[in-house]
Amino acid sequence: MLSLAYSAPPLRLVHRGLGEPVTALGFGPVMAVGTYFACAGRWSWQPVLASLPVALLIALVLYVNQVPDRAGDAAAAKRTLIVRFTPAVVQAGYGATVVAAYLCIVAEVAAGVTPAWTLLAVGTAPLAWRVWKGLRAHYGSPYALMPTMQSNILLHLSTGLLLVAGYAISVLS
Repeated sequence: MLSLAYSAPPLRLVHRGLGEPVTALGFGPVMAVGTYFACAGRWSWQPVLASLPVALLIALVLYVNQVPDRAGDAAAAKRTLIVRFTPAVVQAGYGATVVAAYLCIVAEVAAGVTPAWTLLAVGTAPLAWRVWKGLRAHYGSPYALMPTMQSNILLHLSTGLLLVAGYAISVLS
């Protein structure tokens, strides 16, 4: 349903600047809760909360990948967040969302929602810093931005894998 709402009429949420939240929802809480429910046979808030950092980071993959497309998207009346926001706001939004992802990780450990070993995922912060700096330096140069886009995908992947590793270590120790 989310996939259809994302791009298909009548909703076409991506055209309304809602592509990132819809993707975060689908690749974060919906996927985590669905998997948890299928395995455990019951509902829990833990997979919702544990999925938030991954959800935020996958939204940022779309967010950064739309930067080179902003002129074409604007011409096609595709009003993504990148089209709607100034470059400074886009860059600040990236930084704020990355910080929110890391704050989720730390807060969830502090609240006892996730195991302490999931703090391993905070180790990807230098990569997030590199992506943010690349976004600032190469915002107007699509080809120069490509390595930053790749690093942003790696940020999402490595943070997610370290969260899973944190759970695995917790279970095995």
